Amino acid sequence: MSEDEIPDIDLKETVQQGKQEVMDKKLEDINNTMAKIKHKIVIISGKGGVGKTTVAINLAISLASVGLRVGILDVDITGPNVVKMLGINPELKPRVDIEAKKFYPIDGPLNIKVVSMAFLIVDQDEPVIWRGPMKMSAVRQFLGDAVWGDLDYLILDLPPGTSDETLDILQLIPDENVIVVSTPQEVALINARKTIKMSMLMNRNVLGIIENMSGFKCPHCGSYIDLYPPGGAEQASKDFEIELLGKIPFETGVSEQSDAGLPFILKYPDSESAKAFKNVVAKIRSVLEN
Repeated sequence: MSEDEIPDIDLKETVQQGKQEVMDKKLEDINNTMAKIKHKIVIISGKGGVGKTTVAINLAISLASVGLRVGILDVDITGPNVVKMLGINPELKPRVDIEAKKFYPIDGPLNIKVVSMAFLIVDQDEPVIWRGPMKMSAVRQFLGDAVWGDLDYLILDLPPGTSDETLDILQLIPDENVIVVSTPQEVALINARKTIKMSMLMNRNVLGIIENMSGFKCPHCGSYIDLYPPGGAEQASKDFEIELLGKIPFETGVSEQSDAGLPFILKYPDSESAKAFKNVVAKIRSVLEN
C-alpha cells in the first residue's frame, strides 16, 4: 500500500468511539441484569446520620423474612456500612467468573445477596479516596457485572446528598422507586426536600418519605417526647404530594443492634420501632405488588 492509499485516521475520534462502545456494552449489561429484578428501591437522604442504612437493611430483612428473593447494594463507596450492620464478615470475597467477567454477591442473612465496597477493602481502616469517575465506574460494575439473578427486590443504599453515585443510580435505573429518609430535624428536612425535588425532576417514582427517630418513648413513664419539633415530614409529604410511609421512633436498642450486626426487627420484633417499620413495609408492598 502506497502512502497515497493509507486511510486518514482521526485518532481522537477512534478513541472516543472505542470508549462509547465500552459504555454501550456496560449499559447493556446493566439493563439485562436489572430486567431480572422485579422491584428496585433506592433508599436516599439529603443528609447523613438520619438512619438511611438502618432503614435499608431492615427493609431487606423484612422482605426476605417472608420468603422473597432480596438483594442489597451498598452504593456508599467511601463509607460502606451495610456489611457491618448485617453482621457479615468483611473478609469474605466475592466469587469471580474470570471467563465471563462477572462476580457473585455474598450471601447474607436470610439468603440476602449483598454487594459492597467493604468486601474489596483489605484493611477496614483504610479510607477509599476516589474521585467521582472512579466511584461511578465501581457503581456500574456493581450493577452490571454482579450476577444478581432473579430477584423480587433489590434495595440500593445510597450515600447522603446528591453526589456522583446518587446521580448515576438515578440515571441508570429508569424503573426504580425512591424512598427518602429524614429525621424531624429542620436541617435534615431542608435537605430531604431537595432530594425529593431532585428525584422528581429526574422523573423517578417517589414512593414516599420515612421519618426516622420520630419521638422517644420514656422507659419509665411511657410518655412520648418529641426530640425535634414535629410536623416537618407531614408538611413535606403534603407539599410534594407523596406518601408519608411512616414514623419510626427513637429507641436505644436500634443503634445497639446495628453495631452488633443484627437488625432490630429480628432482635426486638415487638418493639415500637419494629411495629412501625412493619407498617412501612406493608405500605410499600401494597403499592408495588398490587
